[in-house]
Parts: sequence; structure tokens; C-alpha cells
Amino acid sequence: MRNILPYLLRGMCVWFLCLMNFTDLLAQNSISGTVTDEEDGGPLPGVNVLVKGTTTGTITDVSGEYSLTVPSDASVLVFSSVGYVNQEVDINGRSTIDLAMSTDIQSLTEVVVVGYGTQEKRDVTAAIGSVSAQEIKELPVSSSVETLQGRVAGVDIRSNGGRPGQGVSINIRGRRSITAENDPLFVVDGIPIQGTINDINPQDIESMEVLKDAASTAIYGSRGANGVILITTKRGSSGKTTVTYDGYYGPTQAINTVDMMNGAEFADLKRESRRTNPDTGLLSWDGDILPDDQVFLDPVELTSLAQNPVRSTDYQDLILQNGYRTNHQLSVLGGSDKTQFLVSGSFFDEKGIISTQSFTRYTVRVNLDHQINDRIRVGTSTLFSRTIENRGFNPLGEALSNNPLGVPYDENGELIFLPTNDGIRTNPLNELVPGASVDEYKFNRIFASVYANLELAKGLSYRVNFGPDIQTRRIGAFRASLTNIRRGAEPIAYRSNREEFSYTLENILNYSKDFGNNHSLGVTLLQSIQQWQREEDFMDVRGLPYETQQFYNIGTATNILGVGSSLQEWQLASYMGRINYELAGKYLIQANLRADGSSRLAAGNKWAYFPGVSAGWRIIDESFMQNQTFVQELKLRASYGVVGNTAIDPYQTAGRLGRTAYAYGDDPGYGYRLAEIPNEDLSWEKTATVDVGIDYGFVNGRISGSVDFYQANTSDLILERQLPYTSGYNYILQNIGSTRNTGVELSLNTVNFDNPNGFRWTTSINVSRNKEEIVELYSGGQDDVGSRWFIGEPLVVFYDFEKAGIWQLDEVDEAAEYNQVPGDIKLVDRNNDGQYDGEDRIIIGDDIPDFTGGITNRFEYGPLDLSVFIYARVGQMLNSAFHDGNNSLQGRYNNLDVDYWTPDNPTNAYPRPNNNQESIPYGSTLRYFDGSYAKVRNISLGYTLPSDIAERVGLSRARIYGSIQNAFIFTNYNAYDPEIYDDDDPEVDGEVPIPRVFSLGINLSF
Repeated sequence: MRNILPYLLRGMCVWFLCLMNFTDLLAQNSISGTVTDEEDGGPLPGVNVLVKGTTTGTITDVSGEYSLTVPSDASVLVFSSVGYVNQEVDINGRSTIDLAMSTDIQSLTEVVVVGYGTQEKRDVTAAIGSVSAQEIKELPVSSSVETLQGRVAGVDIRSNGGRPGQGVSINIRGRRSITAENDPLFVVDGIPIQGTINDINPQDIESMEVLKDAASTAIYGSRGANGVILITTKRGSSGKTTVTYDGYYGPTQAINTVDMMNGAEFADLKRESRRTNPDTGLLSWDGDILPDDQVFLDPVELTSLAQNPVRSTDYQDLILQNGYRTNHQLSVLGGSDKTQFLVSGSFFDEKGIISTQSFTRYTVRVNLDHQINDRIRVGTSTLFSRTIENRGFNPLGEALSNNPLGVPYDENGELIFLPTNDGIRTNPLNELVPGASVDEYKFNRIFASVYANLELAKGLSYRVNFGPDIQTRRIGAFRASLTNIRRGAEPIAYRSNREEFSYTLENILNYSKDFGNNHSLGVTLLQSIQQWQREEDFMDVRGLPYETQQFYNIGTATNILGVGSSLQEWQLASYMGRINYELAGKYLIQANLRADGSSRLAAGNKWAYFPGVSAGWRIIDESFMQNQTFVQELKLRASYGVVGNTAIDPYQTAGRLGRTAYAYGDDPGYGYRLAEIPNEDLSWEKTATVDVGIDYGFVNGRISGSVDFYQANTSDLILERQLPYTSGYNYILQNIGSTRNTGVELSLNTVNFDNPNGFRWTTSINVSRNKEEIVELYSGGQDDVGSRWFIGEPLVVFYDFEKAGIWQLDEVDEAAEYNQVPGDIKLVDRNNDGQYDGEDRIIIGDDIPDFTGGITNRFEYGPLDLSVFIYARVGQMLNSAFHDGNNSLQGRYNNLDVDYWTPDNPTNAYPRPNNNQESIPYGSTLRYFDGSYAKVRNISLGYTLPSDIAERVGLSRARIYGSIQNAFIFTNYNAYDPEIYDDDDPEVDGEVPIPRVFSLGINLSF
């Protein structure tokens, strides 16, 4: 399967080419004419003129004139141009056809979803990015958030790993908080939601908008501290009922594998790690005696070495298998003038490239809108979902470090628990035995957005939104006796149940009115209540009577390791007001103020106020821009706003209690004490952001985009201030410290070719750069070296010694001054004091890239369409725990195939093997790598059946497509994937690699 790519590409090309048809040449006639703008009568250059149903056409010149030779049986000409309404004109035997084209009002009044409403794109004064339903459909992913990667400037998305259903880390314009979450708020159909959005089927989404600056997010107050992602789902429409099926299926595979040592190379490593000095009989770098294999190798290893070629077990190859990904959706939409509906159901299933891992999702969505009378409209968006996620156990760590000379199967094909005589190196394939290692997560969710809208008077409306969200989660975990964790001990099981209930209730007043021809006013008032509650219980046991019961009958266990339950809840009350004012259609201003009261904080600090203001100047509408034709859009924007973040657990200001034991006579007694000092003065983290941007469009809309510059200053960070031991406590939470994010974002959209012959090529590019730094810690300029927080540096830096090379044979005396010998890692002695200590450590690098960006090229030719999407992340450094854990050079564990030092190989790359050490002295200096990469994220090729053919078989539309996700990756990083990252653990370790996905699909509409 790993060589399927070239064959699949060839097959797809042949398949689509076979679907194309060619027509005979016919007798021809000549037609000419002039195309003008209906509004001002001026000539229109660059208009496409095409004979309908053919690829015959031309474009108008600078004077708006054209001349075209057409087949004698041609009946209709199609005129099209960006920003104008397409028009079809009957030829009727004429040789001259002049046309006045009208402006496409719909394209000029594109609507963008903003917080608590919508705005015409031309009137938006904030920094907002968006992704359409078409872009979402191009990627066959389980989570819609993944489609934002590389599509919206300033949105940094990194995968946490390749396990099916595994999440992503999302940062919008950098990380603001040092210890709190930096995840954005998700708002689905107007309702803020808690938890994952993996429950939402990407095919149900109409659009996703990203609110990036504080002026647009301030209306969400404390919930919008890290940006806001608005998700709008599809809705019904009046008219004919439409049934749509969309489905795809395809295999998945690892993009690459890691180069580990084979059996012969590992044997050489073991020999070298036991190099012995003949005079002392001790292991030594300068020894010239390598041990006899019979002395230090066990019988299994000797048998493997005796074979020709040497028998090697590639556990990585045995574990990484081909999986699959499939999705099927059926939707029905339609309605009348009064009632519109959409009902959809979907089934998504992914089998991982590790056989014990999978992700399955079932969803049903019902979206309904009904006009009760001229004044009242009601509706709902309701989601029912069930997700089953088998996380299994990732055996790659065991697999990569396992002895390649071992034998995993006996002569009967049965697994051998210990492949060699090493009692701690168990067989990693034990984890793949069905039922032996189970981590099953079951999620159920009912989420709704219910509304009623009442028109009180002309321009004045009242809307109430109610959004209940019920989630349940059951975790069942089990480890059999013969697994790597238990190693023959009693099996263990764990089970937990969680129930979450939250709701949002909003009352909204909207008022809009135009005053004369030059003034437009919009006012929004909001009162909101949000409440969240979670109940959870768990049991952890050991010693089950039989393993087949797994975690379903844990009451029979002989040893209960832990039982617990918990209840958490918080509430948020809010008020918000927003004013939009427009003068003469070209001077725009928006101001808003939100007040939030949070139950998480103590009395006196519960309430905070978050203002936002933005302004726009539509330069294109000024009189001095009217006598030119090159620029069609030019708008200057500026904004300022403040948002907040509570960033703490619901009861953290009160101080937690800890259970403690004491003696009470002959019996133990238990009491409770303060486990942490309460701080009733704890307040909000606040971020103030300034943004300046410009929107532009040139050459009849062929070139468009935006540029934004911003700076976000976050203050009153909630950090742990360390306390002296005499206090009896480790720390106290306080508002101390600040950070700053400064950046630039560029987006560019071009129509490169839009020729009358039917060929169209468009490109979308976005690039962003963000500088992240800590400005202040502990109300001063002192660094926190222990936490690796440094003033003027990013939040995550790599602070360590700097590797200078490897001590060589001619440096014996100099190495001895540092208690080192040839073959050891040589460090840079920063202060030249003849010793390695903390004074020699420096900041090696950080995980902030120089820039991130994406480029999408789309090609259309007749019924064929092709899109290629590339994402790049350049200039980041990786701290690879993977290379540390798989590079001990100790001779017990298999090793990355690296260039290590020996007396005969005086390299400066990696140190000498040493059987005396479990880890390499100063081996952390080998962990740092350039993590830059460019990934061909998606290639999609489709064929849309001509409408006349589709209609003959009862279809309104039919499209067949194939795609390759994660097709190629270009990087110097020599492990699985430099994209994998987790905010909770910024070290890159042995996560399941992100798979390559091949898909073939079909879209049908009836």
C-alpha cells in the first residue's frame, strides 16, 4: 500500500480523461460587439464571451470590444466578468451583439457572520477571516477545525497526533497566558459551547468565521480572550426539496517511518558499548578489546546473528498497518415560504494505522425555521451525536526501543511474551491482541440552538436564544496480564462516568435605521446567562477473576485502588451593548462594551468590563477614486479592544482542602486542612489589542486580499508565586506578569486565468508572522529560570547547554579538566571557568516559527476541477523527547541509526556507546532540531457530470472526486512528523504519526 500513490494518480488521470468528450468541427460564423457598464456606460475590458455549451470564446479588449468566430449551430453567448451578473444572450443569426452588464449586487454585499449578528463584508471594520463550505468539503477530516489550518492568516493549528479522533492545538495570534489555556471560544449557531467540536459533522457546516482582534471578540468578554471561531451550519430553503448524498472511502498509511538500527547494526552497537581496556579489565573508551559475542549475547540473539542475512525484526513495520477512513452523509433540505428545513444524518468511521485505535461518529442534525406570522419567526438547530473512540495503547515506544535480534513469534505463529532473555523488554505486539489493552471512550451529546425573533416595529426586533448542551462520557480502560504495563501481574481496570449540562440564555434587542441618504445606525443590546455543571465518578481496580470481563464487572475485583466522585459548576452573567454607525457609506465606526460577572472569582472581583471600538474608511468610495478603473476595493481599518480571561478552576480563589491522616488512639483518623492559600483578590487576566488593517481589490476583482498589523498586551497574568517552606505551602496564585504578541498577517486572492475556453485558475495565499514575548514576571524584571520563563523571550523556550561537538582522541587532557573522556559530548563553556554548570546554559531556541502560511491553487476546465493545498511552518525549533528516548546508545535498547563516535570513527555528531549509562551525559543537547516543514496537505481532483446527462438519470448534480491528504512532506526533521504538538506537553515524543489518506468519493443531488 505504501507504493500506491503513483498508481492511484495515474489511474485517476486516465479515469477522468476517459470521461471527457470531443466534438467535430462545424461550419462557422463571425460575431462582434461592444460590452459596457450598465451604470456609467464605460467600456468593460476583460469580459469573457463564450459560446454556451462549448469551449469556444474570447475576451473583450481595453475598449470593451470583441470579435468571435462561432459554429453555425451556436444559439447562445454567455458574458461573464468578476463583479458583474452573468448574462446569456440569444444569437438569433445576428453578427453584431452589444451588451450593457449590470453590477452583481450579491457579490458586493457578501454577508459575514460576526458576533450576535451579520454584516456586509464591505462594512466590516474588524479583523475577521473565514472559510467556506467548499473549502471545508475539500479535506476528508474528522474535525472541521483542521480545515482552518493554512486557510486563515493568524490561526496556528498543530495536530496532537495521528490517532483517529485526536485533537489539535489552536492559537489565534499567539499565546497570551503562560499557565492558562490559550484555546479559542467556539460559537455554534450563535451559542458558545464547552468541550470538543469533534461531534459536529464538517459536511453540515456552511461557513466558519474567525474573530481575531479584540474589537470583534470583546463582545464575548471573558470568553473571547483567545479569539472566537463562529460556526454556522447549513439551513433549509424554500422551493424544491433536495436530497444530497456525499460519501467517500479510502485507505490510510504512515507517511514515513523512522530509521532504526537493524539486527547487525544493533549487535555492533552492543559490542561497542562494551569496549574494554585490557589493562584494567574495565569498560573504557580507549579499550581495544571488543567482547566475544558468546559472552554478552543471549541464545536468541546469537541465533539471529548466525543466520545469513542476519535475522532482524522490524517491530515498527509490524505495528504500523494500513487503516481506512470513510464518511457517508445523507441530507434533505427544502421548505416553503413559511417553513424551511434541513435534516441530515452522517456516519464517519476511521480505523487507525495502529490496529487497536479507531474513531466512529454518528450524527443527526435537524435545522428548522418557521415564520409564524409577519412579526414572529422561530427556529432551532439541533444536533444529536454519538462518538466511540478506541484510543488503545500506543506501542510505538516499546516497538522502537525493542531488540531487533529478538523473535516476536514462535514456530506456530504464537506471540512470545519475551522476545529475548531480557526480562524487561516485552513484546510490543502484546498490546495489539484484541481485548488485551483497551481504552474506550464513549461520548453522547445533544446540543441545540433554539430561537424566537419578534419584529416589534420597523427596524426594531427582539430575539431570544436558548442553547442547552447535554454531554455524557464513559471511559473504560483495561490492561490484561500479558501486556507491557502489567508484565504478568494481575490485570487492572478503570471506569469513569461524566455528565455535563450547560445552557446559554440570551435576550437580544436589535435596532437599525437609515437617516436620509448618508446616515445609517445599528444598535444591539444583549443580556446573557451561562451556566455549566459537571458530575463525575470513577473506580480503579486490580485483580479480576477473568480477563474477558474487562471493565464491565469491576465490582468483582479483589483490590480497589481508588474510588471517587466530583461536582463542579460555574456561572457567567453578562450585559453587552454595540453601536454601528455609517456615514455616507464610506465612514464606518463600531463601538461595544461588555460586562461579565463570573462565579469563579471572589466577591469584589467578579465583575469586569471589556470595551471595543473599530473604525473603517472606504477610500474606494471617495470622489477622487471614481475616475479610475484599476482599484475596485480599498478600505482602511483600525481597532482597539480589551478582553479578559478568568483562567482558573471554579473554586480556586477559595483554596482547596486536602485530606490528611492522624493517629487517634489505636485507630487512624482523618481530617482536612488547607492545601493551598486562598486569594480573594485574584482577578481577571486582561488583553488589550490594537489592530490596523487594509482590504484591497484590483483589476476587476482579480487581485484581492488584506493586510493586518497588530499588537496584543496581556496583563495581570495568573501565576503561581512560590512561597518559602516556612509558610507550609508551595505557592499562592496571584495576578503577576504580562506578555505581548506582535504580528503581521497577509492574505492574497488572485484570479490568474479566467479564459473563455473554460479554463480557470485561482490562487489563495496567506502568510502570518507573530512575535511572542514575556514582558514582566512577578511584578519585576526577574526571570524564572526554574520554570524557563525569561523576560523578552517567548513562553516556551529551550534552555540548555550548547553542544560544541564530541571530545576527540587528541583532547584527552582538556576533556579530563571537565571530567570527560574522548567520545563524550563537548559543551560550550560560556564563562571559561573549566567546569560545566548552570552558568553555561543559554536559550537554544524556541517553538515560535518565523512564519506560517498556506497556498491553495484551484484549476477548473469544463467539468474537471483540481485543487492543491500546501501548508508551511518555517523557523520553529523542536525539543524532541523522541530522539532522547530512542538514542541512549546504551546497548540494551534499540537505537536510532545515528553516526556515533568510536576510536575508529571520530565523528562530532553523536557520542560513544556506553553500557554503564542509562542515559547519555548532557544527552539533552541532542534533542533540538529545526522543525521547519512544508506539507502538501491535500490534492483533490473531481469531475462534475454535465447537467443534461445528470438530469437524464434523475439527478440535479453529480460529482466524482478523488483526494490525497498529507500527500507529501518536505522537512529535515528525521522522525515521524514535525507538525505533532501538544500545548500541555511541548516536547515532541513518539505520538502516532499523522497518516496519509487516499479517498475516492461521490456527491449526488436529487
